[in-house]
Amino acid sequence: MTMAGRSENRLRLGLIQPILVPMAQGAVKAGVDAGAAELDAALRATLAERGASALLVRVKESEIIPVPPLEEPLPEPVSGDALYAPLIAGISQEVAARVRESIQAGELALTLGGDHAIAIGSIAGAASEAVRLAVIWIDAHADLNWPEVSPSGHVHGMALAIALGRGPEAFSDRPGQPWVQPRDSYLIGLRSVDHGERSWLAEGEISHFTIPAIDDLGLDAITGRIIEQIQESGVDAVHVSFDVDVLDPLLLPGTGTPEWGGLGYREAARLLRRLRDAELPIRSLDWAELNPALDPTGRSTAIAAELLAVALGDDPL
Repeated sequence: MTMAGRSENRLRLGLIQPILVPMAQGAVKAGVDAGAAELDAALRATLAERGASALLVRVKESEIIPVPPLEEPLPEPVSGDALYAPLIAGISQEVAARVRESIQAGELALTLGGDHAIAIGSIAGAASEAVRLAVIWIDAHADLNWPEVSPSGHVHGMALAIALGRGPEAFSDRPGQPWVQPRDSYLIGLRSVDHGERSWLAEGEISHFTIPAIDDLGLDAITGRIIEQIQESGVDAVHVSFDVDVLDPLLLPGTGTPEWGGLGYREAARLLRRLRDAELPIRSLDWAELNPALDPTGRSTAIAAELLAVALGDDPL
């Protein structure tokens, strides 16, 4: 790969490879597995309806990582455990391999979930093609739990912790861990953080911006600060991971762990445009936690697809 290929922001340039991961085991929530296919279809329909042909032709035929269906009855939350960890670890290896191949081909690796445990594999794949990776984590939750402190045992709440090298034993032998360093991790939109996660964030290495911080400082200023810090840090690749629960549930109710007081549509769109237009080597993107079953109106799917289209370059004018 050329140096130009390494440094370009692939949100706005080149082919886009959707990788569908219908994972529900990380959230232990029925319905979220359908989010990947519905989002993929809605994205293509949105671009076609808007006449965004130049962007639509960038989106390649989707590839699907097979995931077994979530079986009933669902296990109860278990503190101190990591439910379905061996299964998720195996699927994450497949995701990592496909993300790596896509990045090697010069494409934007677009991983569509499914729950946010999809990021375990996508970050691993992105890191395998980078000397030093930065992660921008846009989410209502930090996802920095590990089994000993997790109140639920749900692995989607451990995804970023696993990428940072702290997680269930099933992930302990993965090559290259940690895939990202705390100093290169940037969290935006937090408004529900568990006790163990608070202790980790209090150590001060991980840059994190809660909703109150956004209220006080302004999302534009925070985004600019993150872009500048990454540009000055020396990283050669950036992975963006977007959990739709960062949005307020009045806007997008179709997600399994909604939290009041989230971002509005215009705030989220502005954030995504800033990242898309920044001089950053963004090479991979996640879109996670859409659960169409929780919003039968279809509005949540439409909004998730519209914002994804914005991230990829669709603007009103």
